Amino acid sequence: MVSRRPEIHALSPAGKNVRVAAMRDIFQILRVCSLCWVAAAGWLKAEDVRVELTAVERVWVQAHPVIHFGYDPGWPPFSYRDENGSFAGIDREFLDRLGARLGLKFMPVDSRSWPEAYENAKAGGADFLVSTSESEERAKFFTFTRPYASFPMAIIARTDSPALHSLQELNGQKVAAARGYVGNDTLRRDYPGIEIEMFDTLDLAFVAVSQGKADAVATNIANAHYVVRNLGLTNLKVAGVMPYLFQLRYAVRRDEPVLRDILDKGVASLNLREREAIISPWVKLDYTDIVRWDYLMRWACGLTALAALVGGLIMWRHLSLRSELEKRLRIQRDLETAQSRLERLNEEKSGLMRMAAHDLRSPLTGINMSLELMRLDSDRPADEAFERIEALVNQMAHMIRNLLDVEALEDGSRRLQVEPLDLAAAVQETLTTLRPVAERKRIMLRMRMEKTVRAVKVLADRAALHQAIENLVSNALKYSPSETEIVVSISSSEEGSACLRVQDQGPGIRPEEMPRLFQKYTCLSARPTGGEPSTGLGLAIVKQLVTTMGGRVWCESPATGGACFVVELPTPAAPVV
Repeated sequence: MVSRRPEIHALSPAGKNVRVAAMRDIFQILRVCSLCWVAAAGWLKAEDVRVELTAVERVWVQAHPVIHFGYDPGWPPFSYRDENGSFAGIDREFLDRLGARLGLKFMPVDSRSWPEAYENAKAGGADFLVSTSESEERAKFFTFTRPYASFPMAIIARTDSPALHSLQELNGQKVAAARGYVGNDTLRRDYPGIEIEMFDTLDLAFVAVSQGKADAVATNIANAHYVVRNLGLTNLKVAGVMPYLFQLRYAVRRDEPVLRDILDKGVASLNLREREAIISPWVKLDYTDIVRWDYLMRWACGLTALAALVGGLIMWRHLSLRSELEKRLRIQRDLETAQSRLERLNEEKSGLMRMAAHDLRSPLTGINMSLELMRLDSDRPADEAFERIEALVNQMAHMIRNLLDVEALEDGSRRLQVEPLDLAAAVQETLTTLRPVAERKRIMLRMRMEKTVRAVKVLADRAALHQAIENLVSNALKYSPSETEIVVSISSSEEGSACLRVQDQGPGIRPEEMPRLFQKYTCLSARPTGGEPSTGLGLAIVKQLVTTMGGRVWCESPATGGACFVVELPTPAAPVV
C-alpha cells in the first residue's frame, strides 16, 4: 500500500468543498448499490451459523492444521499490508469469521504483487487465493467458491471530466490499470478502442489519473472509495458505472477439491447482517448532507412498477401476436410441404402407371406371339418358345420385384440383418447367375482383385448385397454394346472400408445427368443396347440398400469411356457410417 500522499492539483477551499460534496453523494449512491449486490450474493438467514461438514471434510480439517493462502498486497480495502507489514483488510475479517466457524487456521503467504501471489499459488506455494475474480483462464488451475461479496465496477476520472454515459466515450483515451487483473482483459475484449496503460499497483494508477498522466481508472467502488479517501485525491470523481460486477471469491487449487467445498459451505453460512458488519467499516462514507433515500426509493419503486406493468402489457401483446403469426406461418409451411409432397407422389404415380403400361405390355405381347406360333406350327419344337416365355416372365417378375422393393424400403417394412460377408464370394455368385445374359449379348464378364487383397469381409445384409451387385451388373449389361467387357473389381480404401467397382464400356453418364442418376423412375439419355425395358428403379434401389447398410455409392466417368459405379461398404474393423 502506498503510504505517502502524492502530489495533486491545487484546489481552492470552495472548489474542494463542492467537489467533496459531490463525491460524497456519488459514493453514497454506489454504496447502496454495493450493499444490494451483497444481499443478492448472500442468504438471508437467522442466527443459525452451524456448518455441517461431511466425514471426509472433517478428516481433511484434522489433517490440515494450517492452510496457507495468497493475497494481493496492494488491493485495499480487501487485502493489503498495514504499517506493521501484516495482512489486513476485508479479506482478513472474512477469514477470521470463517476460521472460527469452520475450525480452520489460515496463514497468509506474503508476496510483492498480485501477479507474484497468483503464480506462487499456481506453483503450489499457497492452498488458495482470496478476492479472486473467476475467468476461463484461471479456471484451468483453480476451482472457485460462490462469491462472498459483490461490488459494482466504476470509472474514476478527474472532477473536470464530463460524466460518462457509455464506456464507448473512452475510445481513444488512456485508462490506467494494475497488472494481473481480470478486468483488464474484459475491457480489452469489449472496448478495443480504449488504450490501457499498466501500473504496478492500483494506487499508482489513481495517482496517474489525479496528476493528468491518464484519463481514467477502472476499479470496483469499494476500492475506489478507500484509495481516494486514504490518498486524499479530492480532484477525482466517479465518472460512470461499468456494466460489470466485481465478485469476491476464493480460488482453490484444483488438487484440493475438499477445501473448496469446505470454504463454499462457510461462505454460504454468512448471512446478510454478518457480511454488512464486515464490509461497512471499510466502505463507510463520512458525509453531512443526508439524501432522503426514502423519497427517492418510493418514487423509484413506483415508476419502476408502472414501467414494468406497461412494458409487461406491451411485451405480452407483442409475444401473443408473434406467437399467432408463427403459428399461422408454420401451418402455411406445413400445407405447402404437404401439397408439394402430394404433387410429387401424383407425378410418381403417373410415371409408374405409364412405365407399367409400357414395360409390361412388351413382355405380354411376346408371350402371346410365342403361344400363337406354337399353336400355328405344332411340329416346331416347343423348347425355344418355352425359353422365350420363361425369359419374358422373369423380366416381368424382376420389374414387379423392383416396384415392391422400393415400396418396402421407403415404408421401412424391409429389415436388413447386417453380418460379416465375403464380398468376393457374393460377386462370383452374381456373375455366375448373369453370365448367360452376358453370353447372349456377347459381353465378357471379368472379376479383378488387388494383389494385396485376399479375403474381404464387409458388414452387409446377404440378400441386399446380392441384389445391389446384381442391379449394378445388370445395369452395365443393359447399356453395354456387344464385343465389350464388364470388369468387377474389389479393393480396400484408405479408411479401411471395402470398395466394389463395376466398370463398363457403354455410353457413360453425361455430367448434367449425374444429379438425377439415383432418383426413382429416372430414364436418362442412354438407351439399352438390346431393347431391354428400363423401369428407372434399379439404381434407386442400390442407393437405398447401400445407404441402409452404412455404405456409400456413386458414379465416376473414367477417361477411357463408359461408366464406373463404386460401392463403399464398412468392414468389421471399420466404423459404420
